[in-house]
Order: sequence, then C-alpha cells, then structure tokens
Amino acid sequence: MATRRTRRAGFTLIELMIVIGIILLLVGVLVVSFGGVFAKRDNARAAATIATLQSNLSGFENRWGVYPPGTLQQLGELVRAVNLLEVNDTNRGIEAMILALRARREGGPYLDQNLFGDSSRMGNMDNDTFMADAAAALDLPDGASLDLFELLDPWGNPFIYVNINDVRAGTVADRVTLHTGEVIEITAQECQARLRHPVTGEYPVGYALWSVGENGINEYGGGDDITSWPKYEK
Repeated sequence: MATRRTRRAGFTLIELMIVIGIILLLVGVLVVSFGGVFAKRDNARAAATIATLQSNLSGFENRWGVYPPGTLQQLGELVRAVNLLEVNDTNRGIEAMILALRARREGGPYLDQNLFGDSSRMGNMDNDTFMADAAAALDLPDGASLDLFELLDPWGNPFIYVNINDVRAGTVADRVTLHTGEVIEITAQECQARLRHPVTGEYPVGYALWSVGENGINEYGGGDDITSWPKYEK
C-alpha cells in the first residue's frame, strides 16, 4: 500500500522573510513615488504664491513708484504719516512687505485676499504686533489684525523678501525664523554676492522674494530655493 505524503501547512521562515522583503520593497517604491508627487505639488504651490505676490507687488509699485521697503521704519517714512518702529530684527522683510500690501492707502489693499484669507499661509513666528495709530496711518480696515504677519511657504517657513535698493546700499540685516525654531541670518554681504547674476552682474529688478524650499536651507536662490527671479544657471 502506497504511503500518502503528508501535506505541508504554512510557510517556512525563509518564505516569510521573502514575502516581507517584497512587501517592504513595494512600500519603499510607493513612498518614493508619492514623495516625488508631493514635492512637485509643494514646489508648484510655492511658485504660484510667488507669482501672485509679484502681481501684488507690481500693483503697489504702480501706485507708489517704488516696491515695498524692507523694514517697518522705511515703510513709515514712505507713507509719511507715522513712525513705524521695528519690533525686533526677525522676519522684518516679509513683515514689512505684507503690511505694505495690506494698506488701503493709494488704491490698496494690494495683497491678494486668497492669500491673506488662508490661515494656513499666514504666520506670526515671533508674535509681533504694531501700533494702533499705524493701522490708521496705513488705512487698514476697521477691526483688522494688528499682528505683523509673515506669509508661509508650503513647508511652513516664511518667504524671504529684500528690497534691492537695500541690497545695493548694503543695509540688509534680517533674521528669519523657520518653523523648526531655527533662525537664519540674511546679510547684506551675502545678498550682494549671491543675488547678483554671475555673468551680467545684475540684481533682480526691484526686489528679491524667495522660499528656502523643501530642505529648509537658505541658499539665496540656489539649490532647491524657489525664486521670484529666473534661477541662475551655473
């Protein structure tokens, strides 16, 4: 009588390890694929925000003859109505730019309401406020927030803004607080060296506005930074 072969049940350890390895490989492929999709989406959103702000800044320049200054003090001098004092030396450029674009003076506000109305894009990294009489001088809407807002990129970091006149004069001095709490220095020397075109020697026209990108490293428009001016080819 033939002996019936016993049927094996379950997997061996080696087979289980192979199955787990295949699953981990597939998960890794999916993570990389979706990570690339998300990165492209965030880069596109940052670029679209900068493009919108460029239109807003052009509207301001058409009315005032200059682009928004890089500090609150200069903004106060421009409107000739109030002495706006710096609260600190952190996020000064983007705060002054946003406040200038919020003003209703000379045909404003200039800031796109879809940007200002989106709380996920607005931040106050250093909890700054300004004076009530400044709001009157700038003709902010009644009940408008007196916070000094920064506009945030898709990774939660403030966009960086410098006025090119300040770059030429060597007076840029800003500190930008990232969402991690890290503070990066924006210096006149670095702006003069890094924002100047390597061939023509020209600066971006009027202003420079950029995001530090996904890696959170300020490269003054290099690396994965997203810029308001055409990126320089090396």
